[in-house]
Amino acid sequence: MPTRTKKKWKTDNRGRYARELGYKRNASDNLVPHKFYLGTDLAEAQRRNFRLEELWEVIESEHEKLGWPMEWSDLTLMIGREIAKGNYRIVVPQTNKYADTYARYIHRLQSAFKMVTFVPEPKEQDTYERGAEEARTKGITAVKRRVRDFRAEQERKLVKAGAITDSEACGGEDTLHEAFDEYIDKIRLVDVLPGTDDLTDYGHMKIKNVGRLKEKHENVPFSSLKTFDAVQAMLQIWRNRPMVKNSDPPRPITKKTAQHHVAELMRFFRWLNRNSHFEWRKPPDFDELETRVNQTAQEKKEKNSHTQVDTYTIDELKLLNEYATPLERLLLLVALNCGFGSAEQGRVTLGDVFLHQAHPHSDLLASLQGYQSDSHDSFLCMARPKTGIYGEWKLWPQTVQAIEWGRQRRERIGDATPDAVLLVTDRGTPFLKQTTGGNRGQNFNRRWADLTKRVKADYPDFSRRSFGKLRKTAGNLVRQFSDGEVAGVFLCHGSPVKSDDLIDLYTDRPFAKVFEVLRELEDRLKPVFDAAPDDLFAQPMQQYTGLKKSKRIMQLHEEGKTVRQIADAVGLSKTTIHRHIANHRQPK
Repeated sequence: MPTRTKKKWKTDNRGRYARELGYKRNASDNLVPHKFYLGTDLAEAQRRNFRLEELWEVIESEHEKLGWPMEWSDLTLMIGREIAKGNYRIVVPQTNKYADTYARYIHRLQSAFKMVTFVPEPKEQDTYERGAEEARTKGITAVKRRVRDFRAEQERKLVKAGAITDSEACGGEDTLHEAFDEYIDKIRLVDVLPGTDDLTDYGHMKIKNVGRLKEKHENVPFSSLKTFDAVQAMLQIWRNRPMVKNSDPPRPITKKTAQHHVAELMRFFRWLNRNSHFEWRKPPDFDELETRVNQTAQEKKEKNSHTQVDTYTIDELKLLNEYATPLERLLLLVALNCGFGSAEQGRVTLGDVFLHQAHPHSDLLASLQGYQSDSHDSFLCMARPKTGIYGEWKLWPQTVQAIEWGRQRRERIGDATPDAVLLVTDRGTPFLKQTTGGNRGQNFNRRWADLTKRVKADYPDFSRRSFGKLRKTAGNLVRQFSDGEVAGVFLCHGSPVKSDDLIDLYTDRPFAKVFEVLRELEDRLKPVFDAAPDDLFAQPMQQYTGLKKSKRIMQLHEEGKTVRQIADAVGLSKTTIHRHIANHRQPK
């Protein structure tokens, strides 16, 4: 039935313009006209009516092709009602757990009904974008596969006709980059957080590694990768550590980065060998491939020196604890006490910490390892997220005070359940959070850079190291007081044990030895603890004047020097000296 154009416009008793257009099913399953209310402004009502007519024409055209009755469906009636309200951007709810299905559904709606715009739910924008990329990649892969199948069929005809030989035909062969793309799809499917489609940190890292593999390796057919030497040549690129792009001065990628890419390439080959979509199989002696990453001459030299691990000295730790804000001090002490980097600290929950109480399994610990615990002790117990290996750490008094401050801060921010993470921003966002691009957030690094910058303002020769070097520092200190086994337990190295079987847990891992070493280490770090201010939780003022110079001002003031004498000695104005003295006199 063709669409009728409305010529007369009259309002109802409520001042609304209306339009009967199309048919719908009533409760008796009979077709009846449907009336749309288009608002009280005539010009706007006419614009809405024009789009409604476009929508109905699409329905009539499609239903005529299929031989269906001319009627509104639930979906098209919903779209029509939104248009009647003047809403031309329609939010599509996410009802499917697969991101690519969601994206394809939105694209199909947009293709069918061009008179409106379909958008994802705001909270599902990342899901839509990820799904659109997945759908695009799968579409390209499917098209390429059809092209390969067509090419293979044509080659078979040419071989049969004698135009080419078997050796000249590639058989519509798959290529390396196509396999990389399918491998990425597998990562997106497997390496996700339980119950979601969201990639884990590990999954994001793997996809980035595969992306760099694609950049470095040409898109060759698999026929060129059948031999042991061809596979070894790919690995050799990363074993020799290619140069960092746009680095000034030029330098090779780090050994650890190279190891990550070698490991990813080996995982890719093993996956490829099991994948029925591709004909590539491991060459003979695959397990004898050389994967060890080469070291530079400087690295070999450092390895043979007594300072092969880049760590903080006790004097440097003293300065860090002295200059730290309460939050920075919390990061410092937990890192040293437990050997935690950002991944570990960012996942500590309030339920992982046991303050001022005996060990949660004190009876078992005493019977199996002979360690006695009482209410004066405090512990942190959790599994390391990267490896799943369980660990326990006895907390030093200053660490306990810092965690208590952090817990109070967390309770003020809100939602402080036992499963809530300890470290969040002032807005309640977890410190350890992925960006929309899948990268790890920089909260830890930013905090550490701020602290280092303040120290360097007074001590220019102070070393600038990453936050992760605290974990190495802690592990190195523990090893000095014990051995490799205890240091490994402290750092959660090794193989996971059954954390649901407490006997296996406490017989496999000598936590009591870790606790004893931490007690000895507490004595060793006493100068570090003593360097902190008397009030660990006082937030330092904005330090326009360095802490070192501020202390010098107060020293001269206590010696009885005049404001002018102090100003001349430290090179600051008298106004600044007056302000420092006044702030010092304020009650704390």
